[in-house]
Amino acid sequence: MYMNENEFKKGVLYGILITVTIALAVNAVYTGYRVYVRKDINHEAKAKTIYELMEKNYVGDIDKDKIFEGIYLGMLYESTDKYSTYITAEDYSDYKIKTSGNYVGIGALMTIDINDYSIVVNTVYDGSPAAKAGICTGDKLIEVDGTKVNYDNYADAVDMIRGEVGTKVKIKIFRPTENATYDTEVTREDIDQPTVAGAVIDDNIGYIAISGFETVTYDQYMEIYKKLKSQGIKALIIDLRENPGGLLETVSKIADEIIPEGTITYTEDKNGEREYLKSAPNEIDIPLAVLVNEHSASASELLTAAIKDTGKGVIIGKNTYGKGVVQTTFPLTDGSAVKLTTARYYTPNGICIDGKGVAPDIEVEEPAGYELPVLSGTEAQYNTTYDTQLNRAVEEMKKSIS
Repeated sequence: MYMNENEFKKGVLYGILITVTIALAVNAVYTGYRVYVRKDINHEAKAKTIYELMEKNYVGDIDKDKIFEGIYLGMLYESTDKYSTYITAEDYSDYKIKTSGNYVGIGALMTIDINDYSIVVNTVYDGSPAAKAGICTGDKLIEVDGTKVNYDNYADAVDMIRGEVGTKVKIKIFRPTENATYDTEVTREDIDQPTVAGAVIDDNIGYIAISGFETVTYDQYMEIYKKLKSQGIKALIIDLRENPGGLLETVSKIADEIIPEGTITYTEDKNGEREYLKSAPNEIDIPLAVLVNEHSASASELLTAAIKDTGKGVIIGKNTYGKGVVQTTFPLTDGSAVKLTTARYYTPNGICIDGKGVAPDIEVEEPAGYELPVLSGTEAQYNTTYDTQLNRAVEEMKKSIS
C-alpha cells in the first residue's frame, strides 16, 4: 500500500512513542519486581526511593514533617494492637491533660455540632470561670479573642481558650434559645475536671458516678464517699457505665478502699513476669452494687472484676467492653510519645477479661433512648423514673438493708 511522506513521518513518530512507552513500562515492572519481590528488602532504601519519587513527580507541595509523622503512626498501626499508637507532640500535650484531669482554662467542655459544624458548649463545670461568666450549655462559640472559630479551627480555639492562670480571654457566644449574641470576658483558672459525683437516693442509699480514672479521681472519690457516709447512707451504688477506664494506679487505690485484703489484680508482661496489686485489710462496710454497660472498659472493668471476684458487691447492667490490657506511655525527647500495650491484667481469680468483658450478676437492659447525665460538678444527677438499671440497683440495695 502506498504511504505518502506525512503518513510515513506520523508512523515513525507513533513507533518512537510506542517504543518509549514499552521501555518505561518494562522499567516500571522491573523496578517493582526488585522492590516488592525480593525477600531481603532494604526498607531504608525503599523509603528513600518513595520519597524521591514524590519529590520529583508529585504535583503538589510535600510537607516533610507530615511524611515522618505518618511513618511513625504506621509503624504502630499496622504491627500492634488497636490500643498502641504514636502520639504527636501536640496531641500528647492534650493527652497529659486528659489523664491528669487538671488544666488551666475556663471550665467548659466543647464539641462540634454536626448540623452546622459550629463549636457548641456541652458541659459547664459548676463554679467554673465559664459558669461565673454566664456561659451555658448549648451556647455556640463564635469568637475567641477576636478570632472567628468553627469546625475548621476547633483545635486552635481550644488552645486559645487555655492559657496562664489569672489571664483573661474574650469570648463571643451565640445562644440559640434566645437568638442572641453575647460578649464576655473570662478569667482563666486552674481547673480540676470533675470525674466523680455523688448523691443520696431514697434517704439512705448513696450513689457515686465515676466518669474516668484520672490523677484527680481518687481524692474526688474519697471526698464524696466520706460526705455520703457522714449523711448516714446504709448502702452504696457505684455507677461505672460509659466509663472508658484510665490510670491503673488510680483505680487500684479506689479498689483498695472497697474490697477485702488480698489481690486487686495482677499483670503479666511479654516475658511472663507478674506484678501483683494488693488490697490492705480495710474494706467497705455497707452493701454495694456496681452499674456497668458495654462501654465500661479497662480500669472500670478491673474494679468491677475485683468487686465481683471477692464477692464484695453485686454487678448490675450489661456485659462490659472487654479490654484487659495495660498501656504504658513512653515520652520522646521531641515532645511526642509512644503508647504501647505492655501487659495483660488478670482478675483476683486469675481470669483475663480481654475480648470477653465482665458479665453482670444481674443483667438489665438499658432504657431505650435514655442518656446518662454528664458530670458537671460533685452533685450527681440521676433519674430513677427512666433509668431501669439504676432502679434495679436501688431495689437490690433496699433488700440488703431491710
